[in-house]
Amino acid sequence: MRYIILLTLLFTNNFTYSQNTFSYLGTLILANNTPISFSLDLQEDNGIVNGYSITNINTPDETKSEISGLYFKKEKSFQLQETQILQTKSEAALNTFCYINMNLSLKGKFGSKRVQGTFTGNFLDSTECASGNIILMEKTKLEKKINKIKKKVEKKYNEKHQDTSLVKTTQILKDGDDFTINWQSNKLRLFIWDANMEDGDKITLTINGNIILDDFETTNDRKKIKYKLQNGENIIEIKATNLGTSPPNTSRIELVDSKTKYPIITQLELGKTAVIKIIK
Repeated sequence: MRYIILLTLLFTNNFTYSQNTFSYLGTLILANNTPISFSLDLQEDNGIVNGYSITNINTPDETKSEISGLYFKKEKSFQLQETQILQTKSEAALNTFCYINMNLSLKGKFGSKRVQGTFTGNFLDSTECASGNIILMEKTKLEKKINKIKKKVEKKYNEKHQDTSLVKTTQILKDGDDFTINWQSNKLRLFIWDANMEDGDKITLTINGNIILDDFETTNDRKKIKYKLQNGENIIEIKATNLGTSPPNTSRIELVDSKTKYPIITQLELGKTAVIKIIK
């Protein structure tokens, strides 16, 4: 009798406290076919789901968000939503973040090999900011392959940028701000892009009075510019010509001087300008 009671207690405890955990890794695919790395770590208890998501994994804009929702066992499906930002590496304003709502289904053998579905995203004011599809697979099965690919990519990147070893503190420039840099080399490498959700921001970029980019729409793809500097002072001006759908006009800029990187973020209202002065 003691053994029967003991086994019953063990079974009851295991049943009462058991929870299902889900850990998936993959990508969000935006309506314009832009991929964004994405992971889900969830815990389900009697149909109630809590956990977190991570977007833009291992990038300067990596963001971790709280997840809540429901799991429907019979349909093997989830209804999930991001409820708040837990932490982020991005320096963008919080009102520019896009919170996503997901409808996902478990696929594959035993319904656990992968997750597929659709999503829509909204700003805090409920304005829609994104939509698309989600494709995820079990994290443990992907991590080994991803690590191998990551090492190859890092090796190629390091070989390409082996002359760059020092990254300065990120500067944020707003309307009318200017920033001065003492420069070592004779050449300038400049990268400019929209690190957040693409929303139609446009800028005009001039160097020493020469228009380099005219009413240029920034995207997630980094635009590279090479420029031979003159002795003394060189003036870079970034002017907002369109605010897009999510003001202010925000651009990420990276200036490369031999072995030093200068990361800069501009946050501008329409028609306003930020200035970078390079002293050689």
